[in-house]
Amino acid sequence: MSIDAGFLQSLNEPLKKIVQDAANAIMDVYRKDEFESEIKSDGSPVTEADNNANKIIVGALKEITPNIPIVSEETYKKELDIPKIPYWLVDPLDGTREFLNKSKDFTVNIALIENTKAIFGIICAPISTQIWLGSKFNISSNEETIPGCLRIVMSKSHQTDKDKIFLDYLNSLNVSYEIIEKGSSLKLCALADNKADIYPRFGPTSEWDIAAGHAILNAYGGSISQMANAEDLKYSKEESILNPAFAAFRNEAIKDQYMPILSEFNKKLV
Repeated sequence: MSIDAGFLQSLNEPLKKIVQDAANAIMDVYRKDEFESEIKSDGSPVTEADNNANKIIVGALKEITPNIPIVSEETYKKELDIPKIPYWLVDPLDGTREFLNKSKDFTVNIALIENTKAIFGIICAPISTQIWLGSKFNISSNEETIPGCLRIVMSKSHQTDKDKIFLDYLNSLNVSYEIIEKGSSLKLCALADNKADIYPRFGPTSEWDIAAGHAILNAYGGSISQMANAEDLKYSKEESILNPAFAAFRNEAIKDQYMPILSEFNKKLV
């Protein structure tokens, strides 16, 4: 099938309703005193909120786009091939740890993948009910400025030793920076909203964690590059659903200035 601007435009309102319905289901569980949760085989938590949101999203996507396959975190199996045609990539509750901690930083993520690229993304933050969306057919540009003080967005619950070593590396280069803490895909939304400049990620993430935010960030003039080779982050990888180390940038001017620094730092890590 053909994915064009008109097709995606026709889906904007139905998709907004889908993510809002999923967000409402998540909040129903969030407000409970007790709810079901367990640890998956990969060590990550899953709750009844993840599963309820997944049922809503998958069921609704099948109704509005019956010919587009769906890959979801909650039903993904390694032994199944990633579709070769455009497909939905879903994370029904991104930031389950934040959800369990009663933090506000969790989201609903839906992306459309075509030819290894995230060409459309929609994200809803259940707590605020804010929705972000973007597609490759509607590109705007963030202000092409390089900040005097670099705003680095990092995870609330996943900061690692590598993150701390990276900040020490920036100190050694006399780079002025401040840290902005966000959870889930809200880190990428902060870049799109011009509330942060760069998001370096050294630890593992899965494709569904990043794809929707990647598409939105691209639509706002930003980008996500692999640290090892500065190429765009890609999807539908045959070898693994996990992403390599990457850096997301608010605009191309920031990428041009800081990608060499990140690449050099990554080489030292490897």
